[in-house]
Amino acid sequence: MKHTNFYTLRGIFSTAKRIGFLAVFSLAVSFVHGQNLPELVWSKTYPAIYSDFARHIVPTRDGGFVIVGDSQSYGPGIISTMLVKCDSIGEMEWYQVYGGDSYDLPYAVIQTPDDGFLIATYTTSFEPEGTNIRLIKTNATGEEQWASLLPNSNGCIIANTGCLVQTADQGYMVAGYGWRPPNANQIMLFKINQDGEYMWEKEIGGDDDDYGANIQPTADGNYMLAGHTYSYGSGKCDGYLVKVDDNGDELWSAAYGEDNFDSFYFVRPTSDGGYIAVGSTQSYGKSEQGFVVKTDAEGTVEWTAAVGGAGNEGFEGVVETANKEFLLSGMTNSFGNGEHDLYLVRLSQTGQVLDEETYGSTNDDFGANIEYWPGKGYLVAGSYYSTTTYFDFWAMLFEGDNQTSVSTQLASAQSLILFEEIAPNPFTDHTSFQFELQENSHVIITLYTLNGALVDGITSNYYTKGKHQFDYHAQNITPGMYLCKIQTDKASVVRKISKIK
Repeated sequence: MKHTNFYTLRGIFSTAKRIGFLAVFSLAVSFVHGQNLPELVWSKTYPAIYSDFARHIVPTRDGGFVIVGDSQSYGPGIISTMLVKCDSIGEMEWYQVYGGDSYDLPYAVIQTPDDGFLIATYTTSFEPEGTNIRLIKTNATGEEQWASLLPNSNGCIIANTGCLVQTADQGYMVAGYGWRPPNANQIMLFKINQDGEYMWEKEIGGDDDDYGANIQPTADGNYMLAGHTYSYGSGKCDGYLVKVDDNGDELWSAAYGEDNFDSFYFVRPTSDGGYIAVGSTQSYGKSEQGFVVKTDAEGTVEWTAAVGGAGNEGFEGVVETANKEFLLSGMTNSFGNGEHDLYLVRLSQTGQVLDEETYGSTNDDFGANIEYWPGKGYLVAGSYYSTTTYFDFWAMLFEGDNQTSVSTQLASAQSLILFEEIAPNPFTDHTSFQFELQENSHVIITLYTLNGALVDGITSNYYTKGKHQFDYHAQNITPGMYLCKIQTDKASVVRKISKIK
């Protein structure tokens, strides 16, 4: 990149070594002012032998979660990709490592329809020489099934959490950036099919350097990219949003910032049809601040916030809460116990800081993304500087806002979903859900007890407008009566379902 700022620490790693083992222990947390953030349920780290950095945390359909990151502790290379699977209370169930003999660094993981996982990495371990983008497909226990080095990705890297998304045709898009002639870096968007076979690539940007990108599906069947640009805008670099269709063709783009360095690291669609993007800024506030921009559906700014103190801040993740406020995760050296700390902030609907807290040790600690965990609350990933002086994977669970019984969560816009049939019902070991969408949407199907306790996260995928069927195998579910909830970006519907012996 052209500028070196606080967020160069996003890629930091140590080459020193220590003796240890992969385990889980609870972590003491430091609180600062305020009571408006969700209550901390638990905080756990996953110590290893050397330094390991968590990059992306994702809930899984079995009620647990996975963390992907880069590890000096395990694997065949100097730095390898590591995937850690945990249960509903954060206890590690298994871990796997991937890569070659050099550097393999991941920034995204998603769960695939077969309950396996797909990991996006950039690597220097494989030919051709230099950096390349590599995808790794695993089964449900993390065993590698195939790996795909993307053609034409030589010289490319990925650098933003959540740079991988499943598409409506069951393929995948991965976003990164790389040098492209004659003299500029471009955001690179690659498409593969469900078997890892290359389909196409697109270059996004202008005549100068452009970097990114995080990628998210949008409610209208398209995709939003977040990064930063030197080609457009009013500053030295600006936050950059690009909306593309399912062929990777640009629908619109916009730059955000003022006369200094401004960057986006994550974007999330919002319930009102707009977007919220987060990163870091040197154009507003003091030093380098956390950068937040809320836009409407066409990218027009509704409000901007610079968040932090006298030091440096930056955000890597954001979620919208049930009452349409926002929780942001990242890191700070303005507040807290150590040189840097994981930083959690709650913003109002109009960008005012409602509460902020730091978490960590007396040394360096870093925050990654935050995700809503259905039925449980909010998951936050980070990297914790352990008492033996090296970094460990870190996960925290916070209570959800306004948690209510599933039976009371029926949306007023149920007409957007037609839950046609669950058949057979009652069922023994499998059934199928048939539903129709009035518009393209991300769809989450979950199973709950009658008192609202989460039993199974059945699927979380993007579906196009029209009729769909999803087959569900539930051999491990105890016989009884349950509530099945289908939820889109704008509505939800609940139906009773029975399993019999």
